[in-house]
Amino acid sequence: MKRSNWHGFRPTLCVARRSVMRARREEGQAIVEFAFIFSMLAMLVLGIITFGITFYDQILLSNAASNAAQVVMAGSGVITDPCASVNTALAAAAPGLNNSTVYGSNPLSFTITAYTSTSTSVSAGPDTVVFSGTAPSCTSLAADLTQYQQVVVKATYGCNLTIFGHNFAPSCLLTAQTSEAVQ
Repeated sequence: MKRSNWHGFRPTLCVARRSVMRARREEGQAIVEFAFIFSMLAMLVLGIITFGITFYDQILLSNAASNAAQVVMAGSGVITDPCASVNTALAAAAPGLNNSTVYGSNPLSFTITAYTSTSTSVSAGPDTVVFSGTAPSCTSLAADLTQYQQVVVKATYGCNLTIFGHNFAPSCLLTAQTSEAVQ
């Protein structure tokens, strides 16, 4: 029995059709996989950027608190209003922390604690930093700045860890504290 050539090509055509249909299905699958992987990578990159901005804000806050503590360490003979001096130092050192879309209900604020002895302290605050206008005042604290004792400036600032509309830490609060000896 001799086979005809037509029947010999028929299975090859069926295989070719199946290959084309399989390729179309796999092409759709590749698009779905790409969309899934791309969204995961985009979330990862935006997360890295968001955390980087938050770490930058923390460093800025730490430097601003350090500058404010150095201003107050001048002592009661030089500083007549510690709160106004700290407010001015924080506002000058951290102008980038005046952004209401980031901090939400936790604006840049500070507390000053002056130790009159190793075990006794007097505090003022928390006061919100005023970037333009009248700064908070605490002239009575100037008398409590005792030479060779510690003065502690604590600054706080809210942070925003929102990625794709989801806030991963809604009550995020950055804190920096610096202690200096009054001169």
